[in-house]
Amino acid sequence: MLMNNLLAVVDATFKDNLEQLTLHRMPGALPFAGKFRLIDFTLSNMSNSDIINVAIFPYGNYRSLQDHIGSGKRWNLDRRRDGLFILPPKNQYILPGNMITFQRMYDHIEYFKRSKQEYAIITAPNIVWNIDFNIVLEEHIEKNADITEVMHENIRLKTFLLKKSLLLEYIMAYDTLEYRTVIDLVEKAPNLKISIYKHKNYTRSITDTFNYLKSNLDMLRFDIGSSIFQPDRPVFSKQKSAPPAKYLTNAKINNSMVSSGSIVDGTVINSIIGRNVIIKKGAIIKNSYIMARSFIEENAHIEYAIIDKQTVVKKDTLITGGLRNPYITQKEQVVSNIEKMRILFVASESYPFIKTGGLADVIGSLSRNLARLGHDITVIIPLYKKIKDTFQESLKRGEGRNIVFNSTNYHIRVYSYIYKKVKHYFIESHDFFDYDNVYGLKNDVERFTFFNKVAVEMLEEFEPFDVIHIHDWHTSLIPLLLNNSPYKDAKTLLTIHNIDYQGIAKNDIIKKLGITDFIYRDDYINALEIGINTATKLSTVSPTYKEELKYEYYGKNLTYSLLKRDREFYGILNGISSSLNPETDKLIFHNYSIESIESKLKNKLYLQEIMGLKKDPETLVIGMVTRIVEQKGFDLILHSFDEIFSKYDLQFVLLGTGDKKYEEELLKLEAKFPDKIKLNLGYDATIPNYIYAGSDVFLMPSRFEPCGLGQMIALRYGTLPIVRDTGGLADTIFKYDHLTKKGNGFKFYNYDAKELKNTIIEAYHIFNFDKEIWKMLMKRAMKSDNSLKRSASRYIELYRAVLEN
Repeated sequence: MLMNNLLAVVDATFKDNLEQLTLHRMPGALPFAGKFRLIDFTLSNMSNSDIINVAIFPYGNYRSLQDHIGSGKRWNLDRRRDGLFILPPKNQYILPGNMITFQRMYDHIEYFKRSKQEYAIITAPNIVWNIDFNIVLEEHIEKNADITEVMHENIRLKTFLLKKSLLLEYIMAYDTLEYRTVIDLVEKAPNLKISIYKHKNYTRSITDTFNYLKSNLDMLRFDIGSSIFQPDRPVFSKQKSAPPAKYLTNAKINNSMVSSGSIVDGTVINSIIGRNVIIKKGAIIKNSYIMARSFIEENAHIEYAIIDKQTVVKKDTLITGGLRNPYITQKEQVVSNIEKMRILFVASESYPFIKTGGLADVIGSLSRNLARLGHDITVIIPLYKKIKDTFQESLKRGEGRNIVFNSTNYHIRVYSYIYKKVKHYFIESHDFFDYDNVYGLKNDVERFTFFNKVAVEMLEEFEPFDVIHIHDWHTSLIPLLLNNSPYKDAKTLLTIHNIDYQGIAKNDIIKKLGITDFIYRDDYINALEIGINTATKLSTVSPTYKEELKYEYYGKNLTYSLLKRDREFYGILNGISSSLNPETDKLIFHNYSIESIESKLKNKLYLQEIMGLKKDPETLVIGMVTRIVEQKGFDLILHSFDEIFSKYDLQFVLLGTGDKKYEEELLKLEAKFPDKIKLNLGYDATIPNYIYAGSDVFLMPSRFEPCGLGQMIALRYGTLPIVRDTGGLADTIFKYDHLTKKGNGFKFYNYDAKELKNTIIEAYHIFNFDKEIWKMLMKRAMKSDNSLKRSASRYIELYRAVLEN
């Protein structure tokens, strides 16, 4: 009865499925040489369930996927009718979400209309399992369900079964309905009968490096391996011929898989060795996955690692990770023991000396945490007027010198100060930096171009640095200057904190540096673009933002330049200081911890009191600390708050300053709801902590957010974030799932006022009607690890990759 009755949609569109697993990993493109094995599992499940019409909807570049699966012959999917289809995106400007959308399926509506099957399976290609979908269909029919969701234990697998006719209804109406995906239907659509099918056998969803390594190592267990690789339901994969593995005199193998063509003269324990790997005498490999054509030299020691293809691990090198946070190399990397590193930071600002935004926090905190880990860290920034006024007595005055810029001698002086083991140097120039403002001058590009030249010329006064870490457009000309200096072999890492600011100026700025052989494209240069093209490697401040920059909506005019450097582009999430701790914070009204979370209420009542709001523990308080600009989502707020505050008992507290247009509209809202909305349009260093500790939820509906620190601080203080699914917000906030009870906050996808309104209402209902769930979410939020130590450790790995480039 079921034969030929199932159509399969393999959802390879969302960003953590196939090409990138970016949420919980060391920086860089995850070495996922085994990614196609997941497609092998998926297609084998299809063919073994008599599904003969399979469509794969890929994300991004699908060519390598197409090369791998070919015609689909090994899954019996090469047929004249139905068979296997790869349906690439027609609109490259539509960003991938967390699941295939009806709009994405509408791109290929002819495929769905042409297919003859009665039912459709929508599933993901990142699941290791062996499932018979015929059994799922039988139960679906027996229960007379509209949609059956397939789960394993309490894990949602983004796998659904429904009638093709029902699916078509939603595909055809994608532009008129509020439901974007099948998950939306399951969670929100009324009058649909939803059934849950629990798959009992081994299942693991590959969403991060822990699950990737764990699923591979699980195959070494006979009970698990035999449940996956069943004789009557085989997994078909691409075969490659090679001679059998060779074991030399010193080889010792214990509970491991060693692929053909490998030569082993060392010790391999509980590990998987890919094809044509060479393991030399004395090398020890434990609980690791070594991919094809890697070379492990004598006495190297590797534990809990994923070693990508063609990596060389040098003699006597020690590599240690953990099961939940394995050490990862990139493809063709050379790994060696690098102990103490000398890192130079060159930036436009650094806390505590000067701060206009999050960049200063990152430079100050990252440099200090790297120093705590034993590395030699130096920071160079301009000496602004405000630094002079505040730190004049602490700074050590150095010698003056002249710098030639635009064929003119400019006098500078270097001041120094050691702050928490980090050596800081400040460049004094009365011509370029003796101003009240850090930014916003007409000659900003010229000012920081001069600063770039000073920083490079200062290198003659230092011992060589291992890596020069530059930040944003303000220091992006340093690699170009290095290439035209005696230091052309210096390694550089450019971190993009916000691509909206690029440093565009007339091209004569390059001539002012004394560089004569620069090839000009037009009358203007883009400092950030030059840095992207010339730095040794690139990074940005969150894995998701790194992926977003591949799309013009986020990457603006620099998308093409970034795509060219994609293999050398990394996403590392920023972290927050350990001093931000409600248990020890001296700025908040009352200290509390996860064990005394009930005491957080005292901070809420105090916040209500000082802001002139009604003191009521049962009223949901929404807090916001931000610049008041378009990027931060104020268009959504202004188009949704009137309706929300008219219908619901809420309070809103905002601290910030910015665009006068938005400030005026917010003041109108405050005037309309004086008992519910209170604004502090300024900045008081003590107040932000009151809001983080006293609010129930923290609002960040940003149009884009490269990283964001506010949501991380809110989590640590047990204040649940409401965010849009973008950038660092996507990497740190996991949407509360009513079915599994997982998550640490609330999240919406589209930049849409209605979605913001619905998400606030969702939080409101849980706060008011499910106190136990709310308390559970608060505790889970406080357990979130967004520490600077974690971020610094990942930068250390990236510095090593830069050195071994």
